[in-house]
Amino acid sequence: VSLLAVALVLLVSNEAAASCGQKKSVVQQFIANGYRAVAGSWPWHGAMFHRKGRDTTYACGVTVLTEQFVITAAHCTFDQMERQRLPAGRVFVRVGITNLDVSDRHVQQHSVDKIIRHEDYDELVYENDIALMKLLNEITYSSYVQPICLWHGDTSLSSIVNQMGYIVGWGLDEEYKLPSDLNQATVPIVSKKDCLDSDLAHYSRIYHEAKTFCAGYSNGTAAGPGDSGGGLFLRRGDHWFLRGIISNGKVDPNTLLIDSTSYAVFTDAAYYMDWIKKHVTITTSVSIDTDLVVVPPSSKTSEATQSNLLGLQSCGKDQYPMGTPEELKKALDQYPWLAVIEHINLNTRVLEDVCHGVLIHPKFILTAAHCVQRKRQSQLRSVRLNDYRLDTVTDIFVTDGKTTKTTSDRIAITGVSTHPNYNSPKFANNIALLMLAKPTTMTPICLPPKGFPLPTSGKLFSIIGWKKNNHQEKPLIRNVVQLADFETCRRKYLRANITLDGTGGQLCSLYNHDDDEDSCSHYMGSAPFQYVMNGPTEGRYYLAAISSFGHSNCRMDEYSDVFTNVEHYVDWIQEKVSQNE
Repeated sequence: VSLLAVALVLLVSNEAAASCGQKKSVVQQFIANGYRAVAGSWPWHGAMFHRKGRDTTYACGVTVLTEQFVITAAHCTFDQMERQRLPAGRVFVRVGITNLDVSDRHVQQHSVDKIIRHEDYDELVYENDIALMKLLNEITYSSYVQPICLWHGDTSLSSIVNQMGYIVGWGLDEEYKLPSDLNQATVPIVSKKDCLDSDLAHYSRIYHEAKTFCAGYSNGTAAGPGDSGGGLFLRRGDHWFLRGIISNGKVDPNTLLIDSTSYAVFTDAAYYMDWIKKHVTITTSVSIDTDLVVVPPSSKTSEATQSNLLGLQSCGKDQYPMGTPEELKKALDQYPWLAVIEHINLNTRVLEDVCHGVLIHPKFILTAAHCVQRKRQSQLRSVRLNDYRLDTVTDIFVTDGKTTKTTSDRIAITGVSTHPNYNSPKFANNIALLMLAKPTTMTPICLPPKGFPLPTSGKLFSIIGWKKNNHQEKPLIRNVVQLADFETCRRKYLRANITLDGTGGQLCSLYNHDDDEDSCSHYMGSAPFQYVMNGPTEGRYYLAAISSFGHSNCRMDEYSDVFTNVEHYVDWIQEKVSQNE
């Protein structure tokens, strides 16, 4: 395939970019062969269109550098039929776009004021295939639109060979059709030798020492026609950086289209940093911390037991290589600790999905206290693990041509312990522990050990679970977010006569409430708020918090949602588990 297919929806907020290369919030809906990554997954990627008379045609990808500049390949600024340089008036760009056929409310269209092609661009051999476009009006940054970081540090090819780069675009698919939805894929960067050895006659003509590099699998996953001008992105710490610009590839003589089984050639943006900065003033700043944060182990066994509160040797294992962005992970078997709390309706005797629970021990589920309160017509009965779609009995996944069927596991609840100070003050200490009738074999999430500080600066967290809406389909949803400023959150809720816990028992975070263009909703109660901590050999998930409450109007995005801070209650959790283990 040209690129792995995904469709892209996200939280709208007028959010200035204090930094660069950061995804402000991402929500995803999982599907059979992976997931749909919604708008905001690649907020620096945009689309270039060419005008000819009354017709407009998608041409290439662009990458947002600043409010007024985007970067692309120089050949994208030519009329390919007439082989003439296009004037600025015949080009426009759209940012915040993920579907070429749908004009979402977060898409911004900008006319081009000036095209700055590299003065030594050679269209015959694609040398210096790089161009800047100055926009007529400034871009407004939001959760859908953010600038990329420019490369700094080591610019040698050897420093990135064998690393996985991320490419996105609307290139022609295997049926040579232009897809509507933005696609993404990972491609390994290869050495000059490997690139030239694959076809010396071809690549020796278009491979330019220090100015270009090659990437791809040579197996059909590569940049395709229509992907030109888009970026190749590498992640460093919590930031994404532009390293390459898709320039050209090998043409299949039978179709006269790019051969997706060959390497693609990228303009190395790192080589052109001085040229870029000569024309563009970069005001965003970034500091990179790539050090792993670990609890120092004395042995492999002690690493597992000391780095989590309950001393479990197996908890929170990340199934993906360390450093894999959360939004690129699939759902199957990734979050086995996620549970559904069930109440039984006393009139109909039907089980009802009420809240989330989080498996923290083979015999214990952590949830919100309000989720276990007996109601007039229903009461707590059981939990369900290993579920992915609430609207189906059997979940079916197809991965790499292999079909997997899963059925959830229901376990009765035999004990409940609600925090003694729940709802004092209102909504505070919203936490409870459930004891299962039998141990489960599902893997629990790790709990932070006592005194372990919650990561804050730039740390990305994920919220997973199911929404409270009337949609017939109930797929697992995920948001990738950051913590909100607690003091700002506290003051806003105070105006609504709600006093938040100032002793550390609560956290605040914004996430996207949109279900689609017309509706919005909150997660069911007690959705886990989690993060990955990387160790020497693998990553582990830790539970930071569980959702407690939010503003009743889910369109009130200025109100952060409030979460119960799990670390604040580790003594209480440890005591209850040890008493009943």
